[in-house]
Amino acid sequence: MPTCKETRAVQTHLIMYSQMNMHKTLYGGQLMHWLDETAGIAAARFARTSLVTASLDQLDFLQPLYEGHSVCLEAYVSGAGKRSMEVFVKVIGEDLLKSERYLAATSFLTFTSLDRRIELPDITPETAEEKYICAGYAARRASRKEKRTESIELAKHVNTELPW
Repeated sequence: MPTCKETRAVQTHLIMYSQMNMHKTLYGGQLMHWLDETAGIAAARFARTSLVTASLDQLDFLQPLYEGHSVCLEAYVSGAGKRSMEVFVKVIGEDLLKSERYLAATSFLTFTSLDRRIELPDITPETAEEKYICAGYAARRASRKEKRTESIELAKHVNTELPW
């Protein structure tokens, strides 16, 4: 059984002026791009097959990320079904001048294998953090299934005609 550590993917970026919004903090959309990219690498390390992002299930912005700070995204697989997997990403900001680190955001994403014949293995958590995150997988998966049913029903009532 693969471990969370074996799926770990890490990206670090320096927050520059061109990535900031009018509040002089990192654009949420920029962070979402990096989340998807980092989580996708972790998912691919686990599944070793072609994958697609099925959903960004949860994204909690906890602290703003400022210009000149670094932002480190650390992702690992936190649960798996037959063809889909959940990836947890923690976002750590760092004021490089003060040597202060802070948790800026957490997120869960789901990736699905395009190969319908695949059957994914379970994931093995080792650290206290990994055990805590992985322990909540079943409840988050059940909630995702319920939300998916709601989304399908909502889509039946959404108008796709041109608005102009």
